[in-house]
Amino acid sequence: MFEPLTPQNALACYAIHAEVQYKPWSKAVFMDCLSPPYFAFQYLKSQQLQGYYVAMQVLDEVTLMDIAVSPRLQGLGIGRHILTSFIEQCHVRQAADIWLEVRESNAAAKQLYTSAGFTVIEKRRAYYQTESGNEAAIIMKLNLSDNLN
Repeated sequence: MFEPLTPQNALACYAIHAEVQYKPWSKAVFMDCLSPPYFAFQYLKSQQLQGYYVAMQVLDEVTLMDIAVSPRLQGLGIGRHILTSFIEQCHVRQAADIWLEVRESNAAAKQLYTSAGFTVIEKRRAYYQTESGNEAAIIMKLNLSDNLN
């Protein structure tokens, strides 16, 4: 079940965010992403939080700002389920394009996005901090008007 993230239910999602990100957002920044132009949903199964996404919409473009699955549940297809729901929400919101960025080293996420129809637009060198320096961000885009029936 997907339900909107609100200040009242977002702390558990922030805990996942802080656990999976090398440089997590502050709690204040995360909470700021719960009001327009942002939209965010969490995914619950049997009342257990599985993951969430945070997105920002400006006119007919949506940027996937953050998506995460609880570390103990990764590798079970939950990320694909969340991404599919996110894309459906973008259709409902009449978005034409979806943008995202992903760490170059995140092979699983890049494969997930590619299998969902995202294409690589550019590579931004030394964009993300790592323990040993920096790594590139891969910018990807999904044109929803190409996927209309």
